[in-house]
Amino acid sequence: MSNRALTLWLIDDDDPAALLRGPLHNDVAQARELAARIYGDSVTLVPLAATNLAAAMAGDDSHAFVGSFGSASVIASPLFATRQPSTLTKTVASVAPAKVATLLHTDPVESIGVFARWEDGVLRRSFSANPIDIYEDSGLPFVFESPFWGGEYPLQYAEGVAPQPLALPFHPAQLAEHANREWLGFRFTPPAVADDVDPARIPVTAFAIHPAGYQPSGDDERAYAASLAATPATAAPTSAPPNQLATAFHGADGGDPETSGEAPKGGRVRRYFGFGSKD
Repeated sequence: MSNRALTLWLIDDDDPAALLRGPLHNDVAQARELAARIYGDSVTLVPLAATNLAAAMAGDDSHAFVGSFGSASVIASPLFATRQPSTLTKTVASVAPAKVATLLHTDPVESIGVFARWEDGVLRRSFSANPIDIYEDSGLPFVFESPFWGGEYPLQYAEGVAPQPLALPFHPAQLAEHANREWLGFRFTPPAVADDVDPARIPVTAFAIHPAGYQPSGDDERAYAASLAATPATAAPTSAPPNQLATAFHGADGGDPETSGEAPKGGRVRRYFGFGSKD
């Protein structure tokens, strides 16, 4: 089953994958300014912890995660969870001008995969679907999509489930994560391939989202200071920052019903496996 993922990247680097493979410093002041532009004055954002992008994917709707690395920034926020990426075009342009913006949204409970790419503020490509229903398919497909549409990554069904005659020839979450790998050098669902960036070494700041007017407490400040003290200022290419949020957020997205024994929240969860054997 695919991992949960929700990211918006703003990119002004000609080779963002190379940038992410090198030492990374999260400019917290820039990250906070970016978060404030996204949410405006309708909420109060309080720095909660220094963490990493892999851990951020287990966050819930009361948190936003932002990392700023000079020529690229990443935002993980529930505001960007959509099945129609085209509706975000004005929002993406208003957050910050960027040469390229990319969106990734996968949800194993809903069996959806969403990806989009804007170039100079113009939507170049967007795709959103579950294995049966296409919600949005805009722009010309990229070359890397061809093997998926050609049946080289067939949809895998749970044991005893008959193939759906109208199903896509691939799982949308797999295509969405493959797009992320093409553009940024990694995906969230294992297995990784040679030279993949480890999302656990991409540093981000976790912001708690409070109602407007909330005053940070001493506990808020001490918790954030402790996380900063435990986290290197620069993420080295061979090491990952400590995962301060892993325990707090573990299972926040409902876990993996395929392996946990929990009842699925959606009717599609037990019917489709996200990724086939070919990678």
